[in-house]
Amino acid sequence: MRLAFSSVLVAGVLLAGELPGTNPARTATAGAYFTRVKGNHALGINPANLGYYGKPLMLGRTEEAIISDGAGAAQDYYSVQLIASPDNKLVKSTKQVFHRQFGTAFPSAIIMVDSLYKFRVGDFTDQKKAEILRDSLVAYGYSDAWIVREDHPLVELDPVPYFSMTLAGISLNARNNAIHPNWINQQLFGGLDLRDPGKKDEFLSVFPSHVWNMNFMAAMTSLSFTVGNFGMSIVEPKVVSTMNLPTAVIDVLFRGVKFDQPRDLSNIKMDLLGVAPVAVAYGRQLALPQLTKMVDRFFAGAGVNILLGLADMHLVSEQLDIRTTPDSIMIEGRTRVVANDDPESSRSPVLGGGLSLDLGIAMDINPALSASLALKDLFGRITWPDRCTTVNEFSIHLSGEDIEDIAEDYSNQLDSLKQRFSESDTSYASGTGRTVYPSQFILGASYRVLPELTIDASLIHYLNNDYLEDATPQLSLGIEYAPASVFPMYAGIGLGGMDGFKWGAGFALNLGAFQWNLGFGQNGGVLNAARGVSISTEFRLLLGPPGPAR
Repeated sequence: MRLAFSSVLVAGVLLAGELPGTNPARTATAGAYFTRVKGNHALGINPANLGYYGKPLMLGRTEEAIISDGAGAAQDYYSVQLIASPDNKLVKSTKQVFHRQFGTAFPSAIIMVDSLYKFRVGDFTDQKKAEILRDSLVAYGYSDAWIVREDHPLVELDPVPYFSMTLAGISLNARNNAIHPNWINQQLFGGLDLRDPGKKDEFLSVFPSHVWNMNFMAAMTSLSFTVGNFGMSIVEPKVVSTMNLPTAVIDVLFRGVKFDQPRDLSNIKMDLLGVAPVAVAYGRQLALPQLTKMVDRFFAGAGVNILLGLADMHLVSEQLDIRTTPDSIMIEGRTRVVANDDPESSRSPVLGGGLSLDLGIAMDINPALSASLALKDLFGRITWPDRCTTVNEFSIHLSGEDIEDIAEDYSNQLDSLKQRFSESDTSYASGTGRTVYPSQFILGASYRVLPELTIDASLIHYLNNDYLEDATPQLSLGIEYAPASVFPMYAGIGLGGMDGFKWGAGFALNLGAFQWNLGFGQNGGVLNAARGVSISTEFRLLLGPPGPAR
């Protein structure tokens, strides 16, 4: 029993929390960075975003294909070219004049073709819209404006590598619903005299009236990679757990017990799940005639997760009572642990197995606005072939004389104390079990305000499961500021979810094929008032395509 209880307690304290991920951009934006995840970051989030690489799969004949060549060609993109010149300064000057006149409402780019610098604006899939823009620009004095047709967008907003791989990534998070650094500094280490009843009340006021909830989480990623539209994650162990400690336990520790006032300290609970999913996913851009006039590009994807269950533990204190009289004290308890490991057996824990599905869609509504929807770990179940239940019952009864003797000479009275303590452990096989894995509904959007500034938003909701059923939906809002592609910066805030309030910040450092990402955040408050902290970091390898990619 001691082994089982210790295993649950240590693992819960060190590795508890909601399902973590190691994407630092999501940590830095408090979960808002969702719609624009690319490469192997799309694994476990939205498989549709794997479709950003490669050409679209034609499903029917789009109007653009009929207009272009009548043979079902790929998607065409139309822009308006204002100037072509070997003088780069002249072209840049034209760009500055255009932005002063029209702002940054239209996507624009200076490209170099055949030793000429060309300034183009607009990025349309509808040729008629490009013609309207051209006619307007001619009226403003751009007499050389003419329409250019390409088979790729004018500006590749988020370049997609052919090969991407996380070499090593880790995410850590610690949170609770009570203590924070200010309380620790001012109360715990502030020289507070707890002999003063008023000071003791102030010290304990930080704890909620019913349950002190503690969550800590950790995850790691390695061998997560994509090749074109295909992705696979092999090593990504995760742990999900919750621990509830009745506030009455804290009250007894600091206030003690009074005669003839029994205290109920039961309902200590802990649930812990360790799982190592192996994910396989595929995404593709689809060209649908029905969507041609509604969105620029549409993507769909699906993934299968093989869930290898490592640990499944449930601890509950069914009874923990303290009863006192003027001349005695009695403590009785009953604890139940259900786990995939038998503490009395030398064999290894029985592993579980199961499957879950990832489904997603994404769309570029226009060059600036994108949206996406994903159902993550849908129908997730883990079956445990064999589980063990261990019940521990204990009681101790001490008279007033016993307490006085122990206080006077603890070491010599230790054997006598043990004789007054009764304990029994009962372990038995509880058969097969099933865990409902936490699934998520994630809705996201992204809007590029300026070429260097993008706003992200997401809504995350956990569906019915055995671990996070009480988590409220989380709404997150974040920004990416990238004055230079080598060093984009992120920030964001979130409301709801397990944390109530969270904020984050971070950056990416792009050095050729190597990328270092770092995200930091707090939850439940800001700075010294925060009740939790999170950090994620990773090293990635990104290699370009062997040929043109969109």
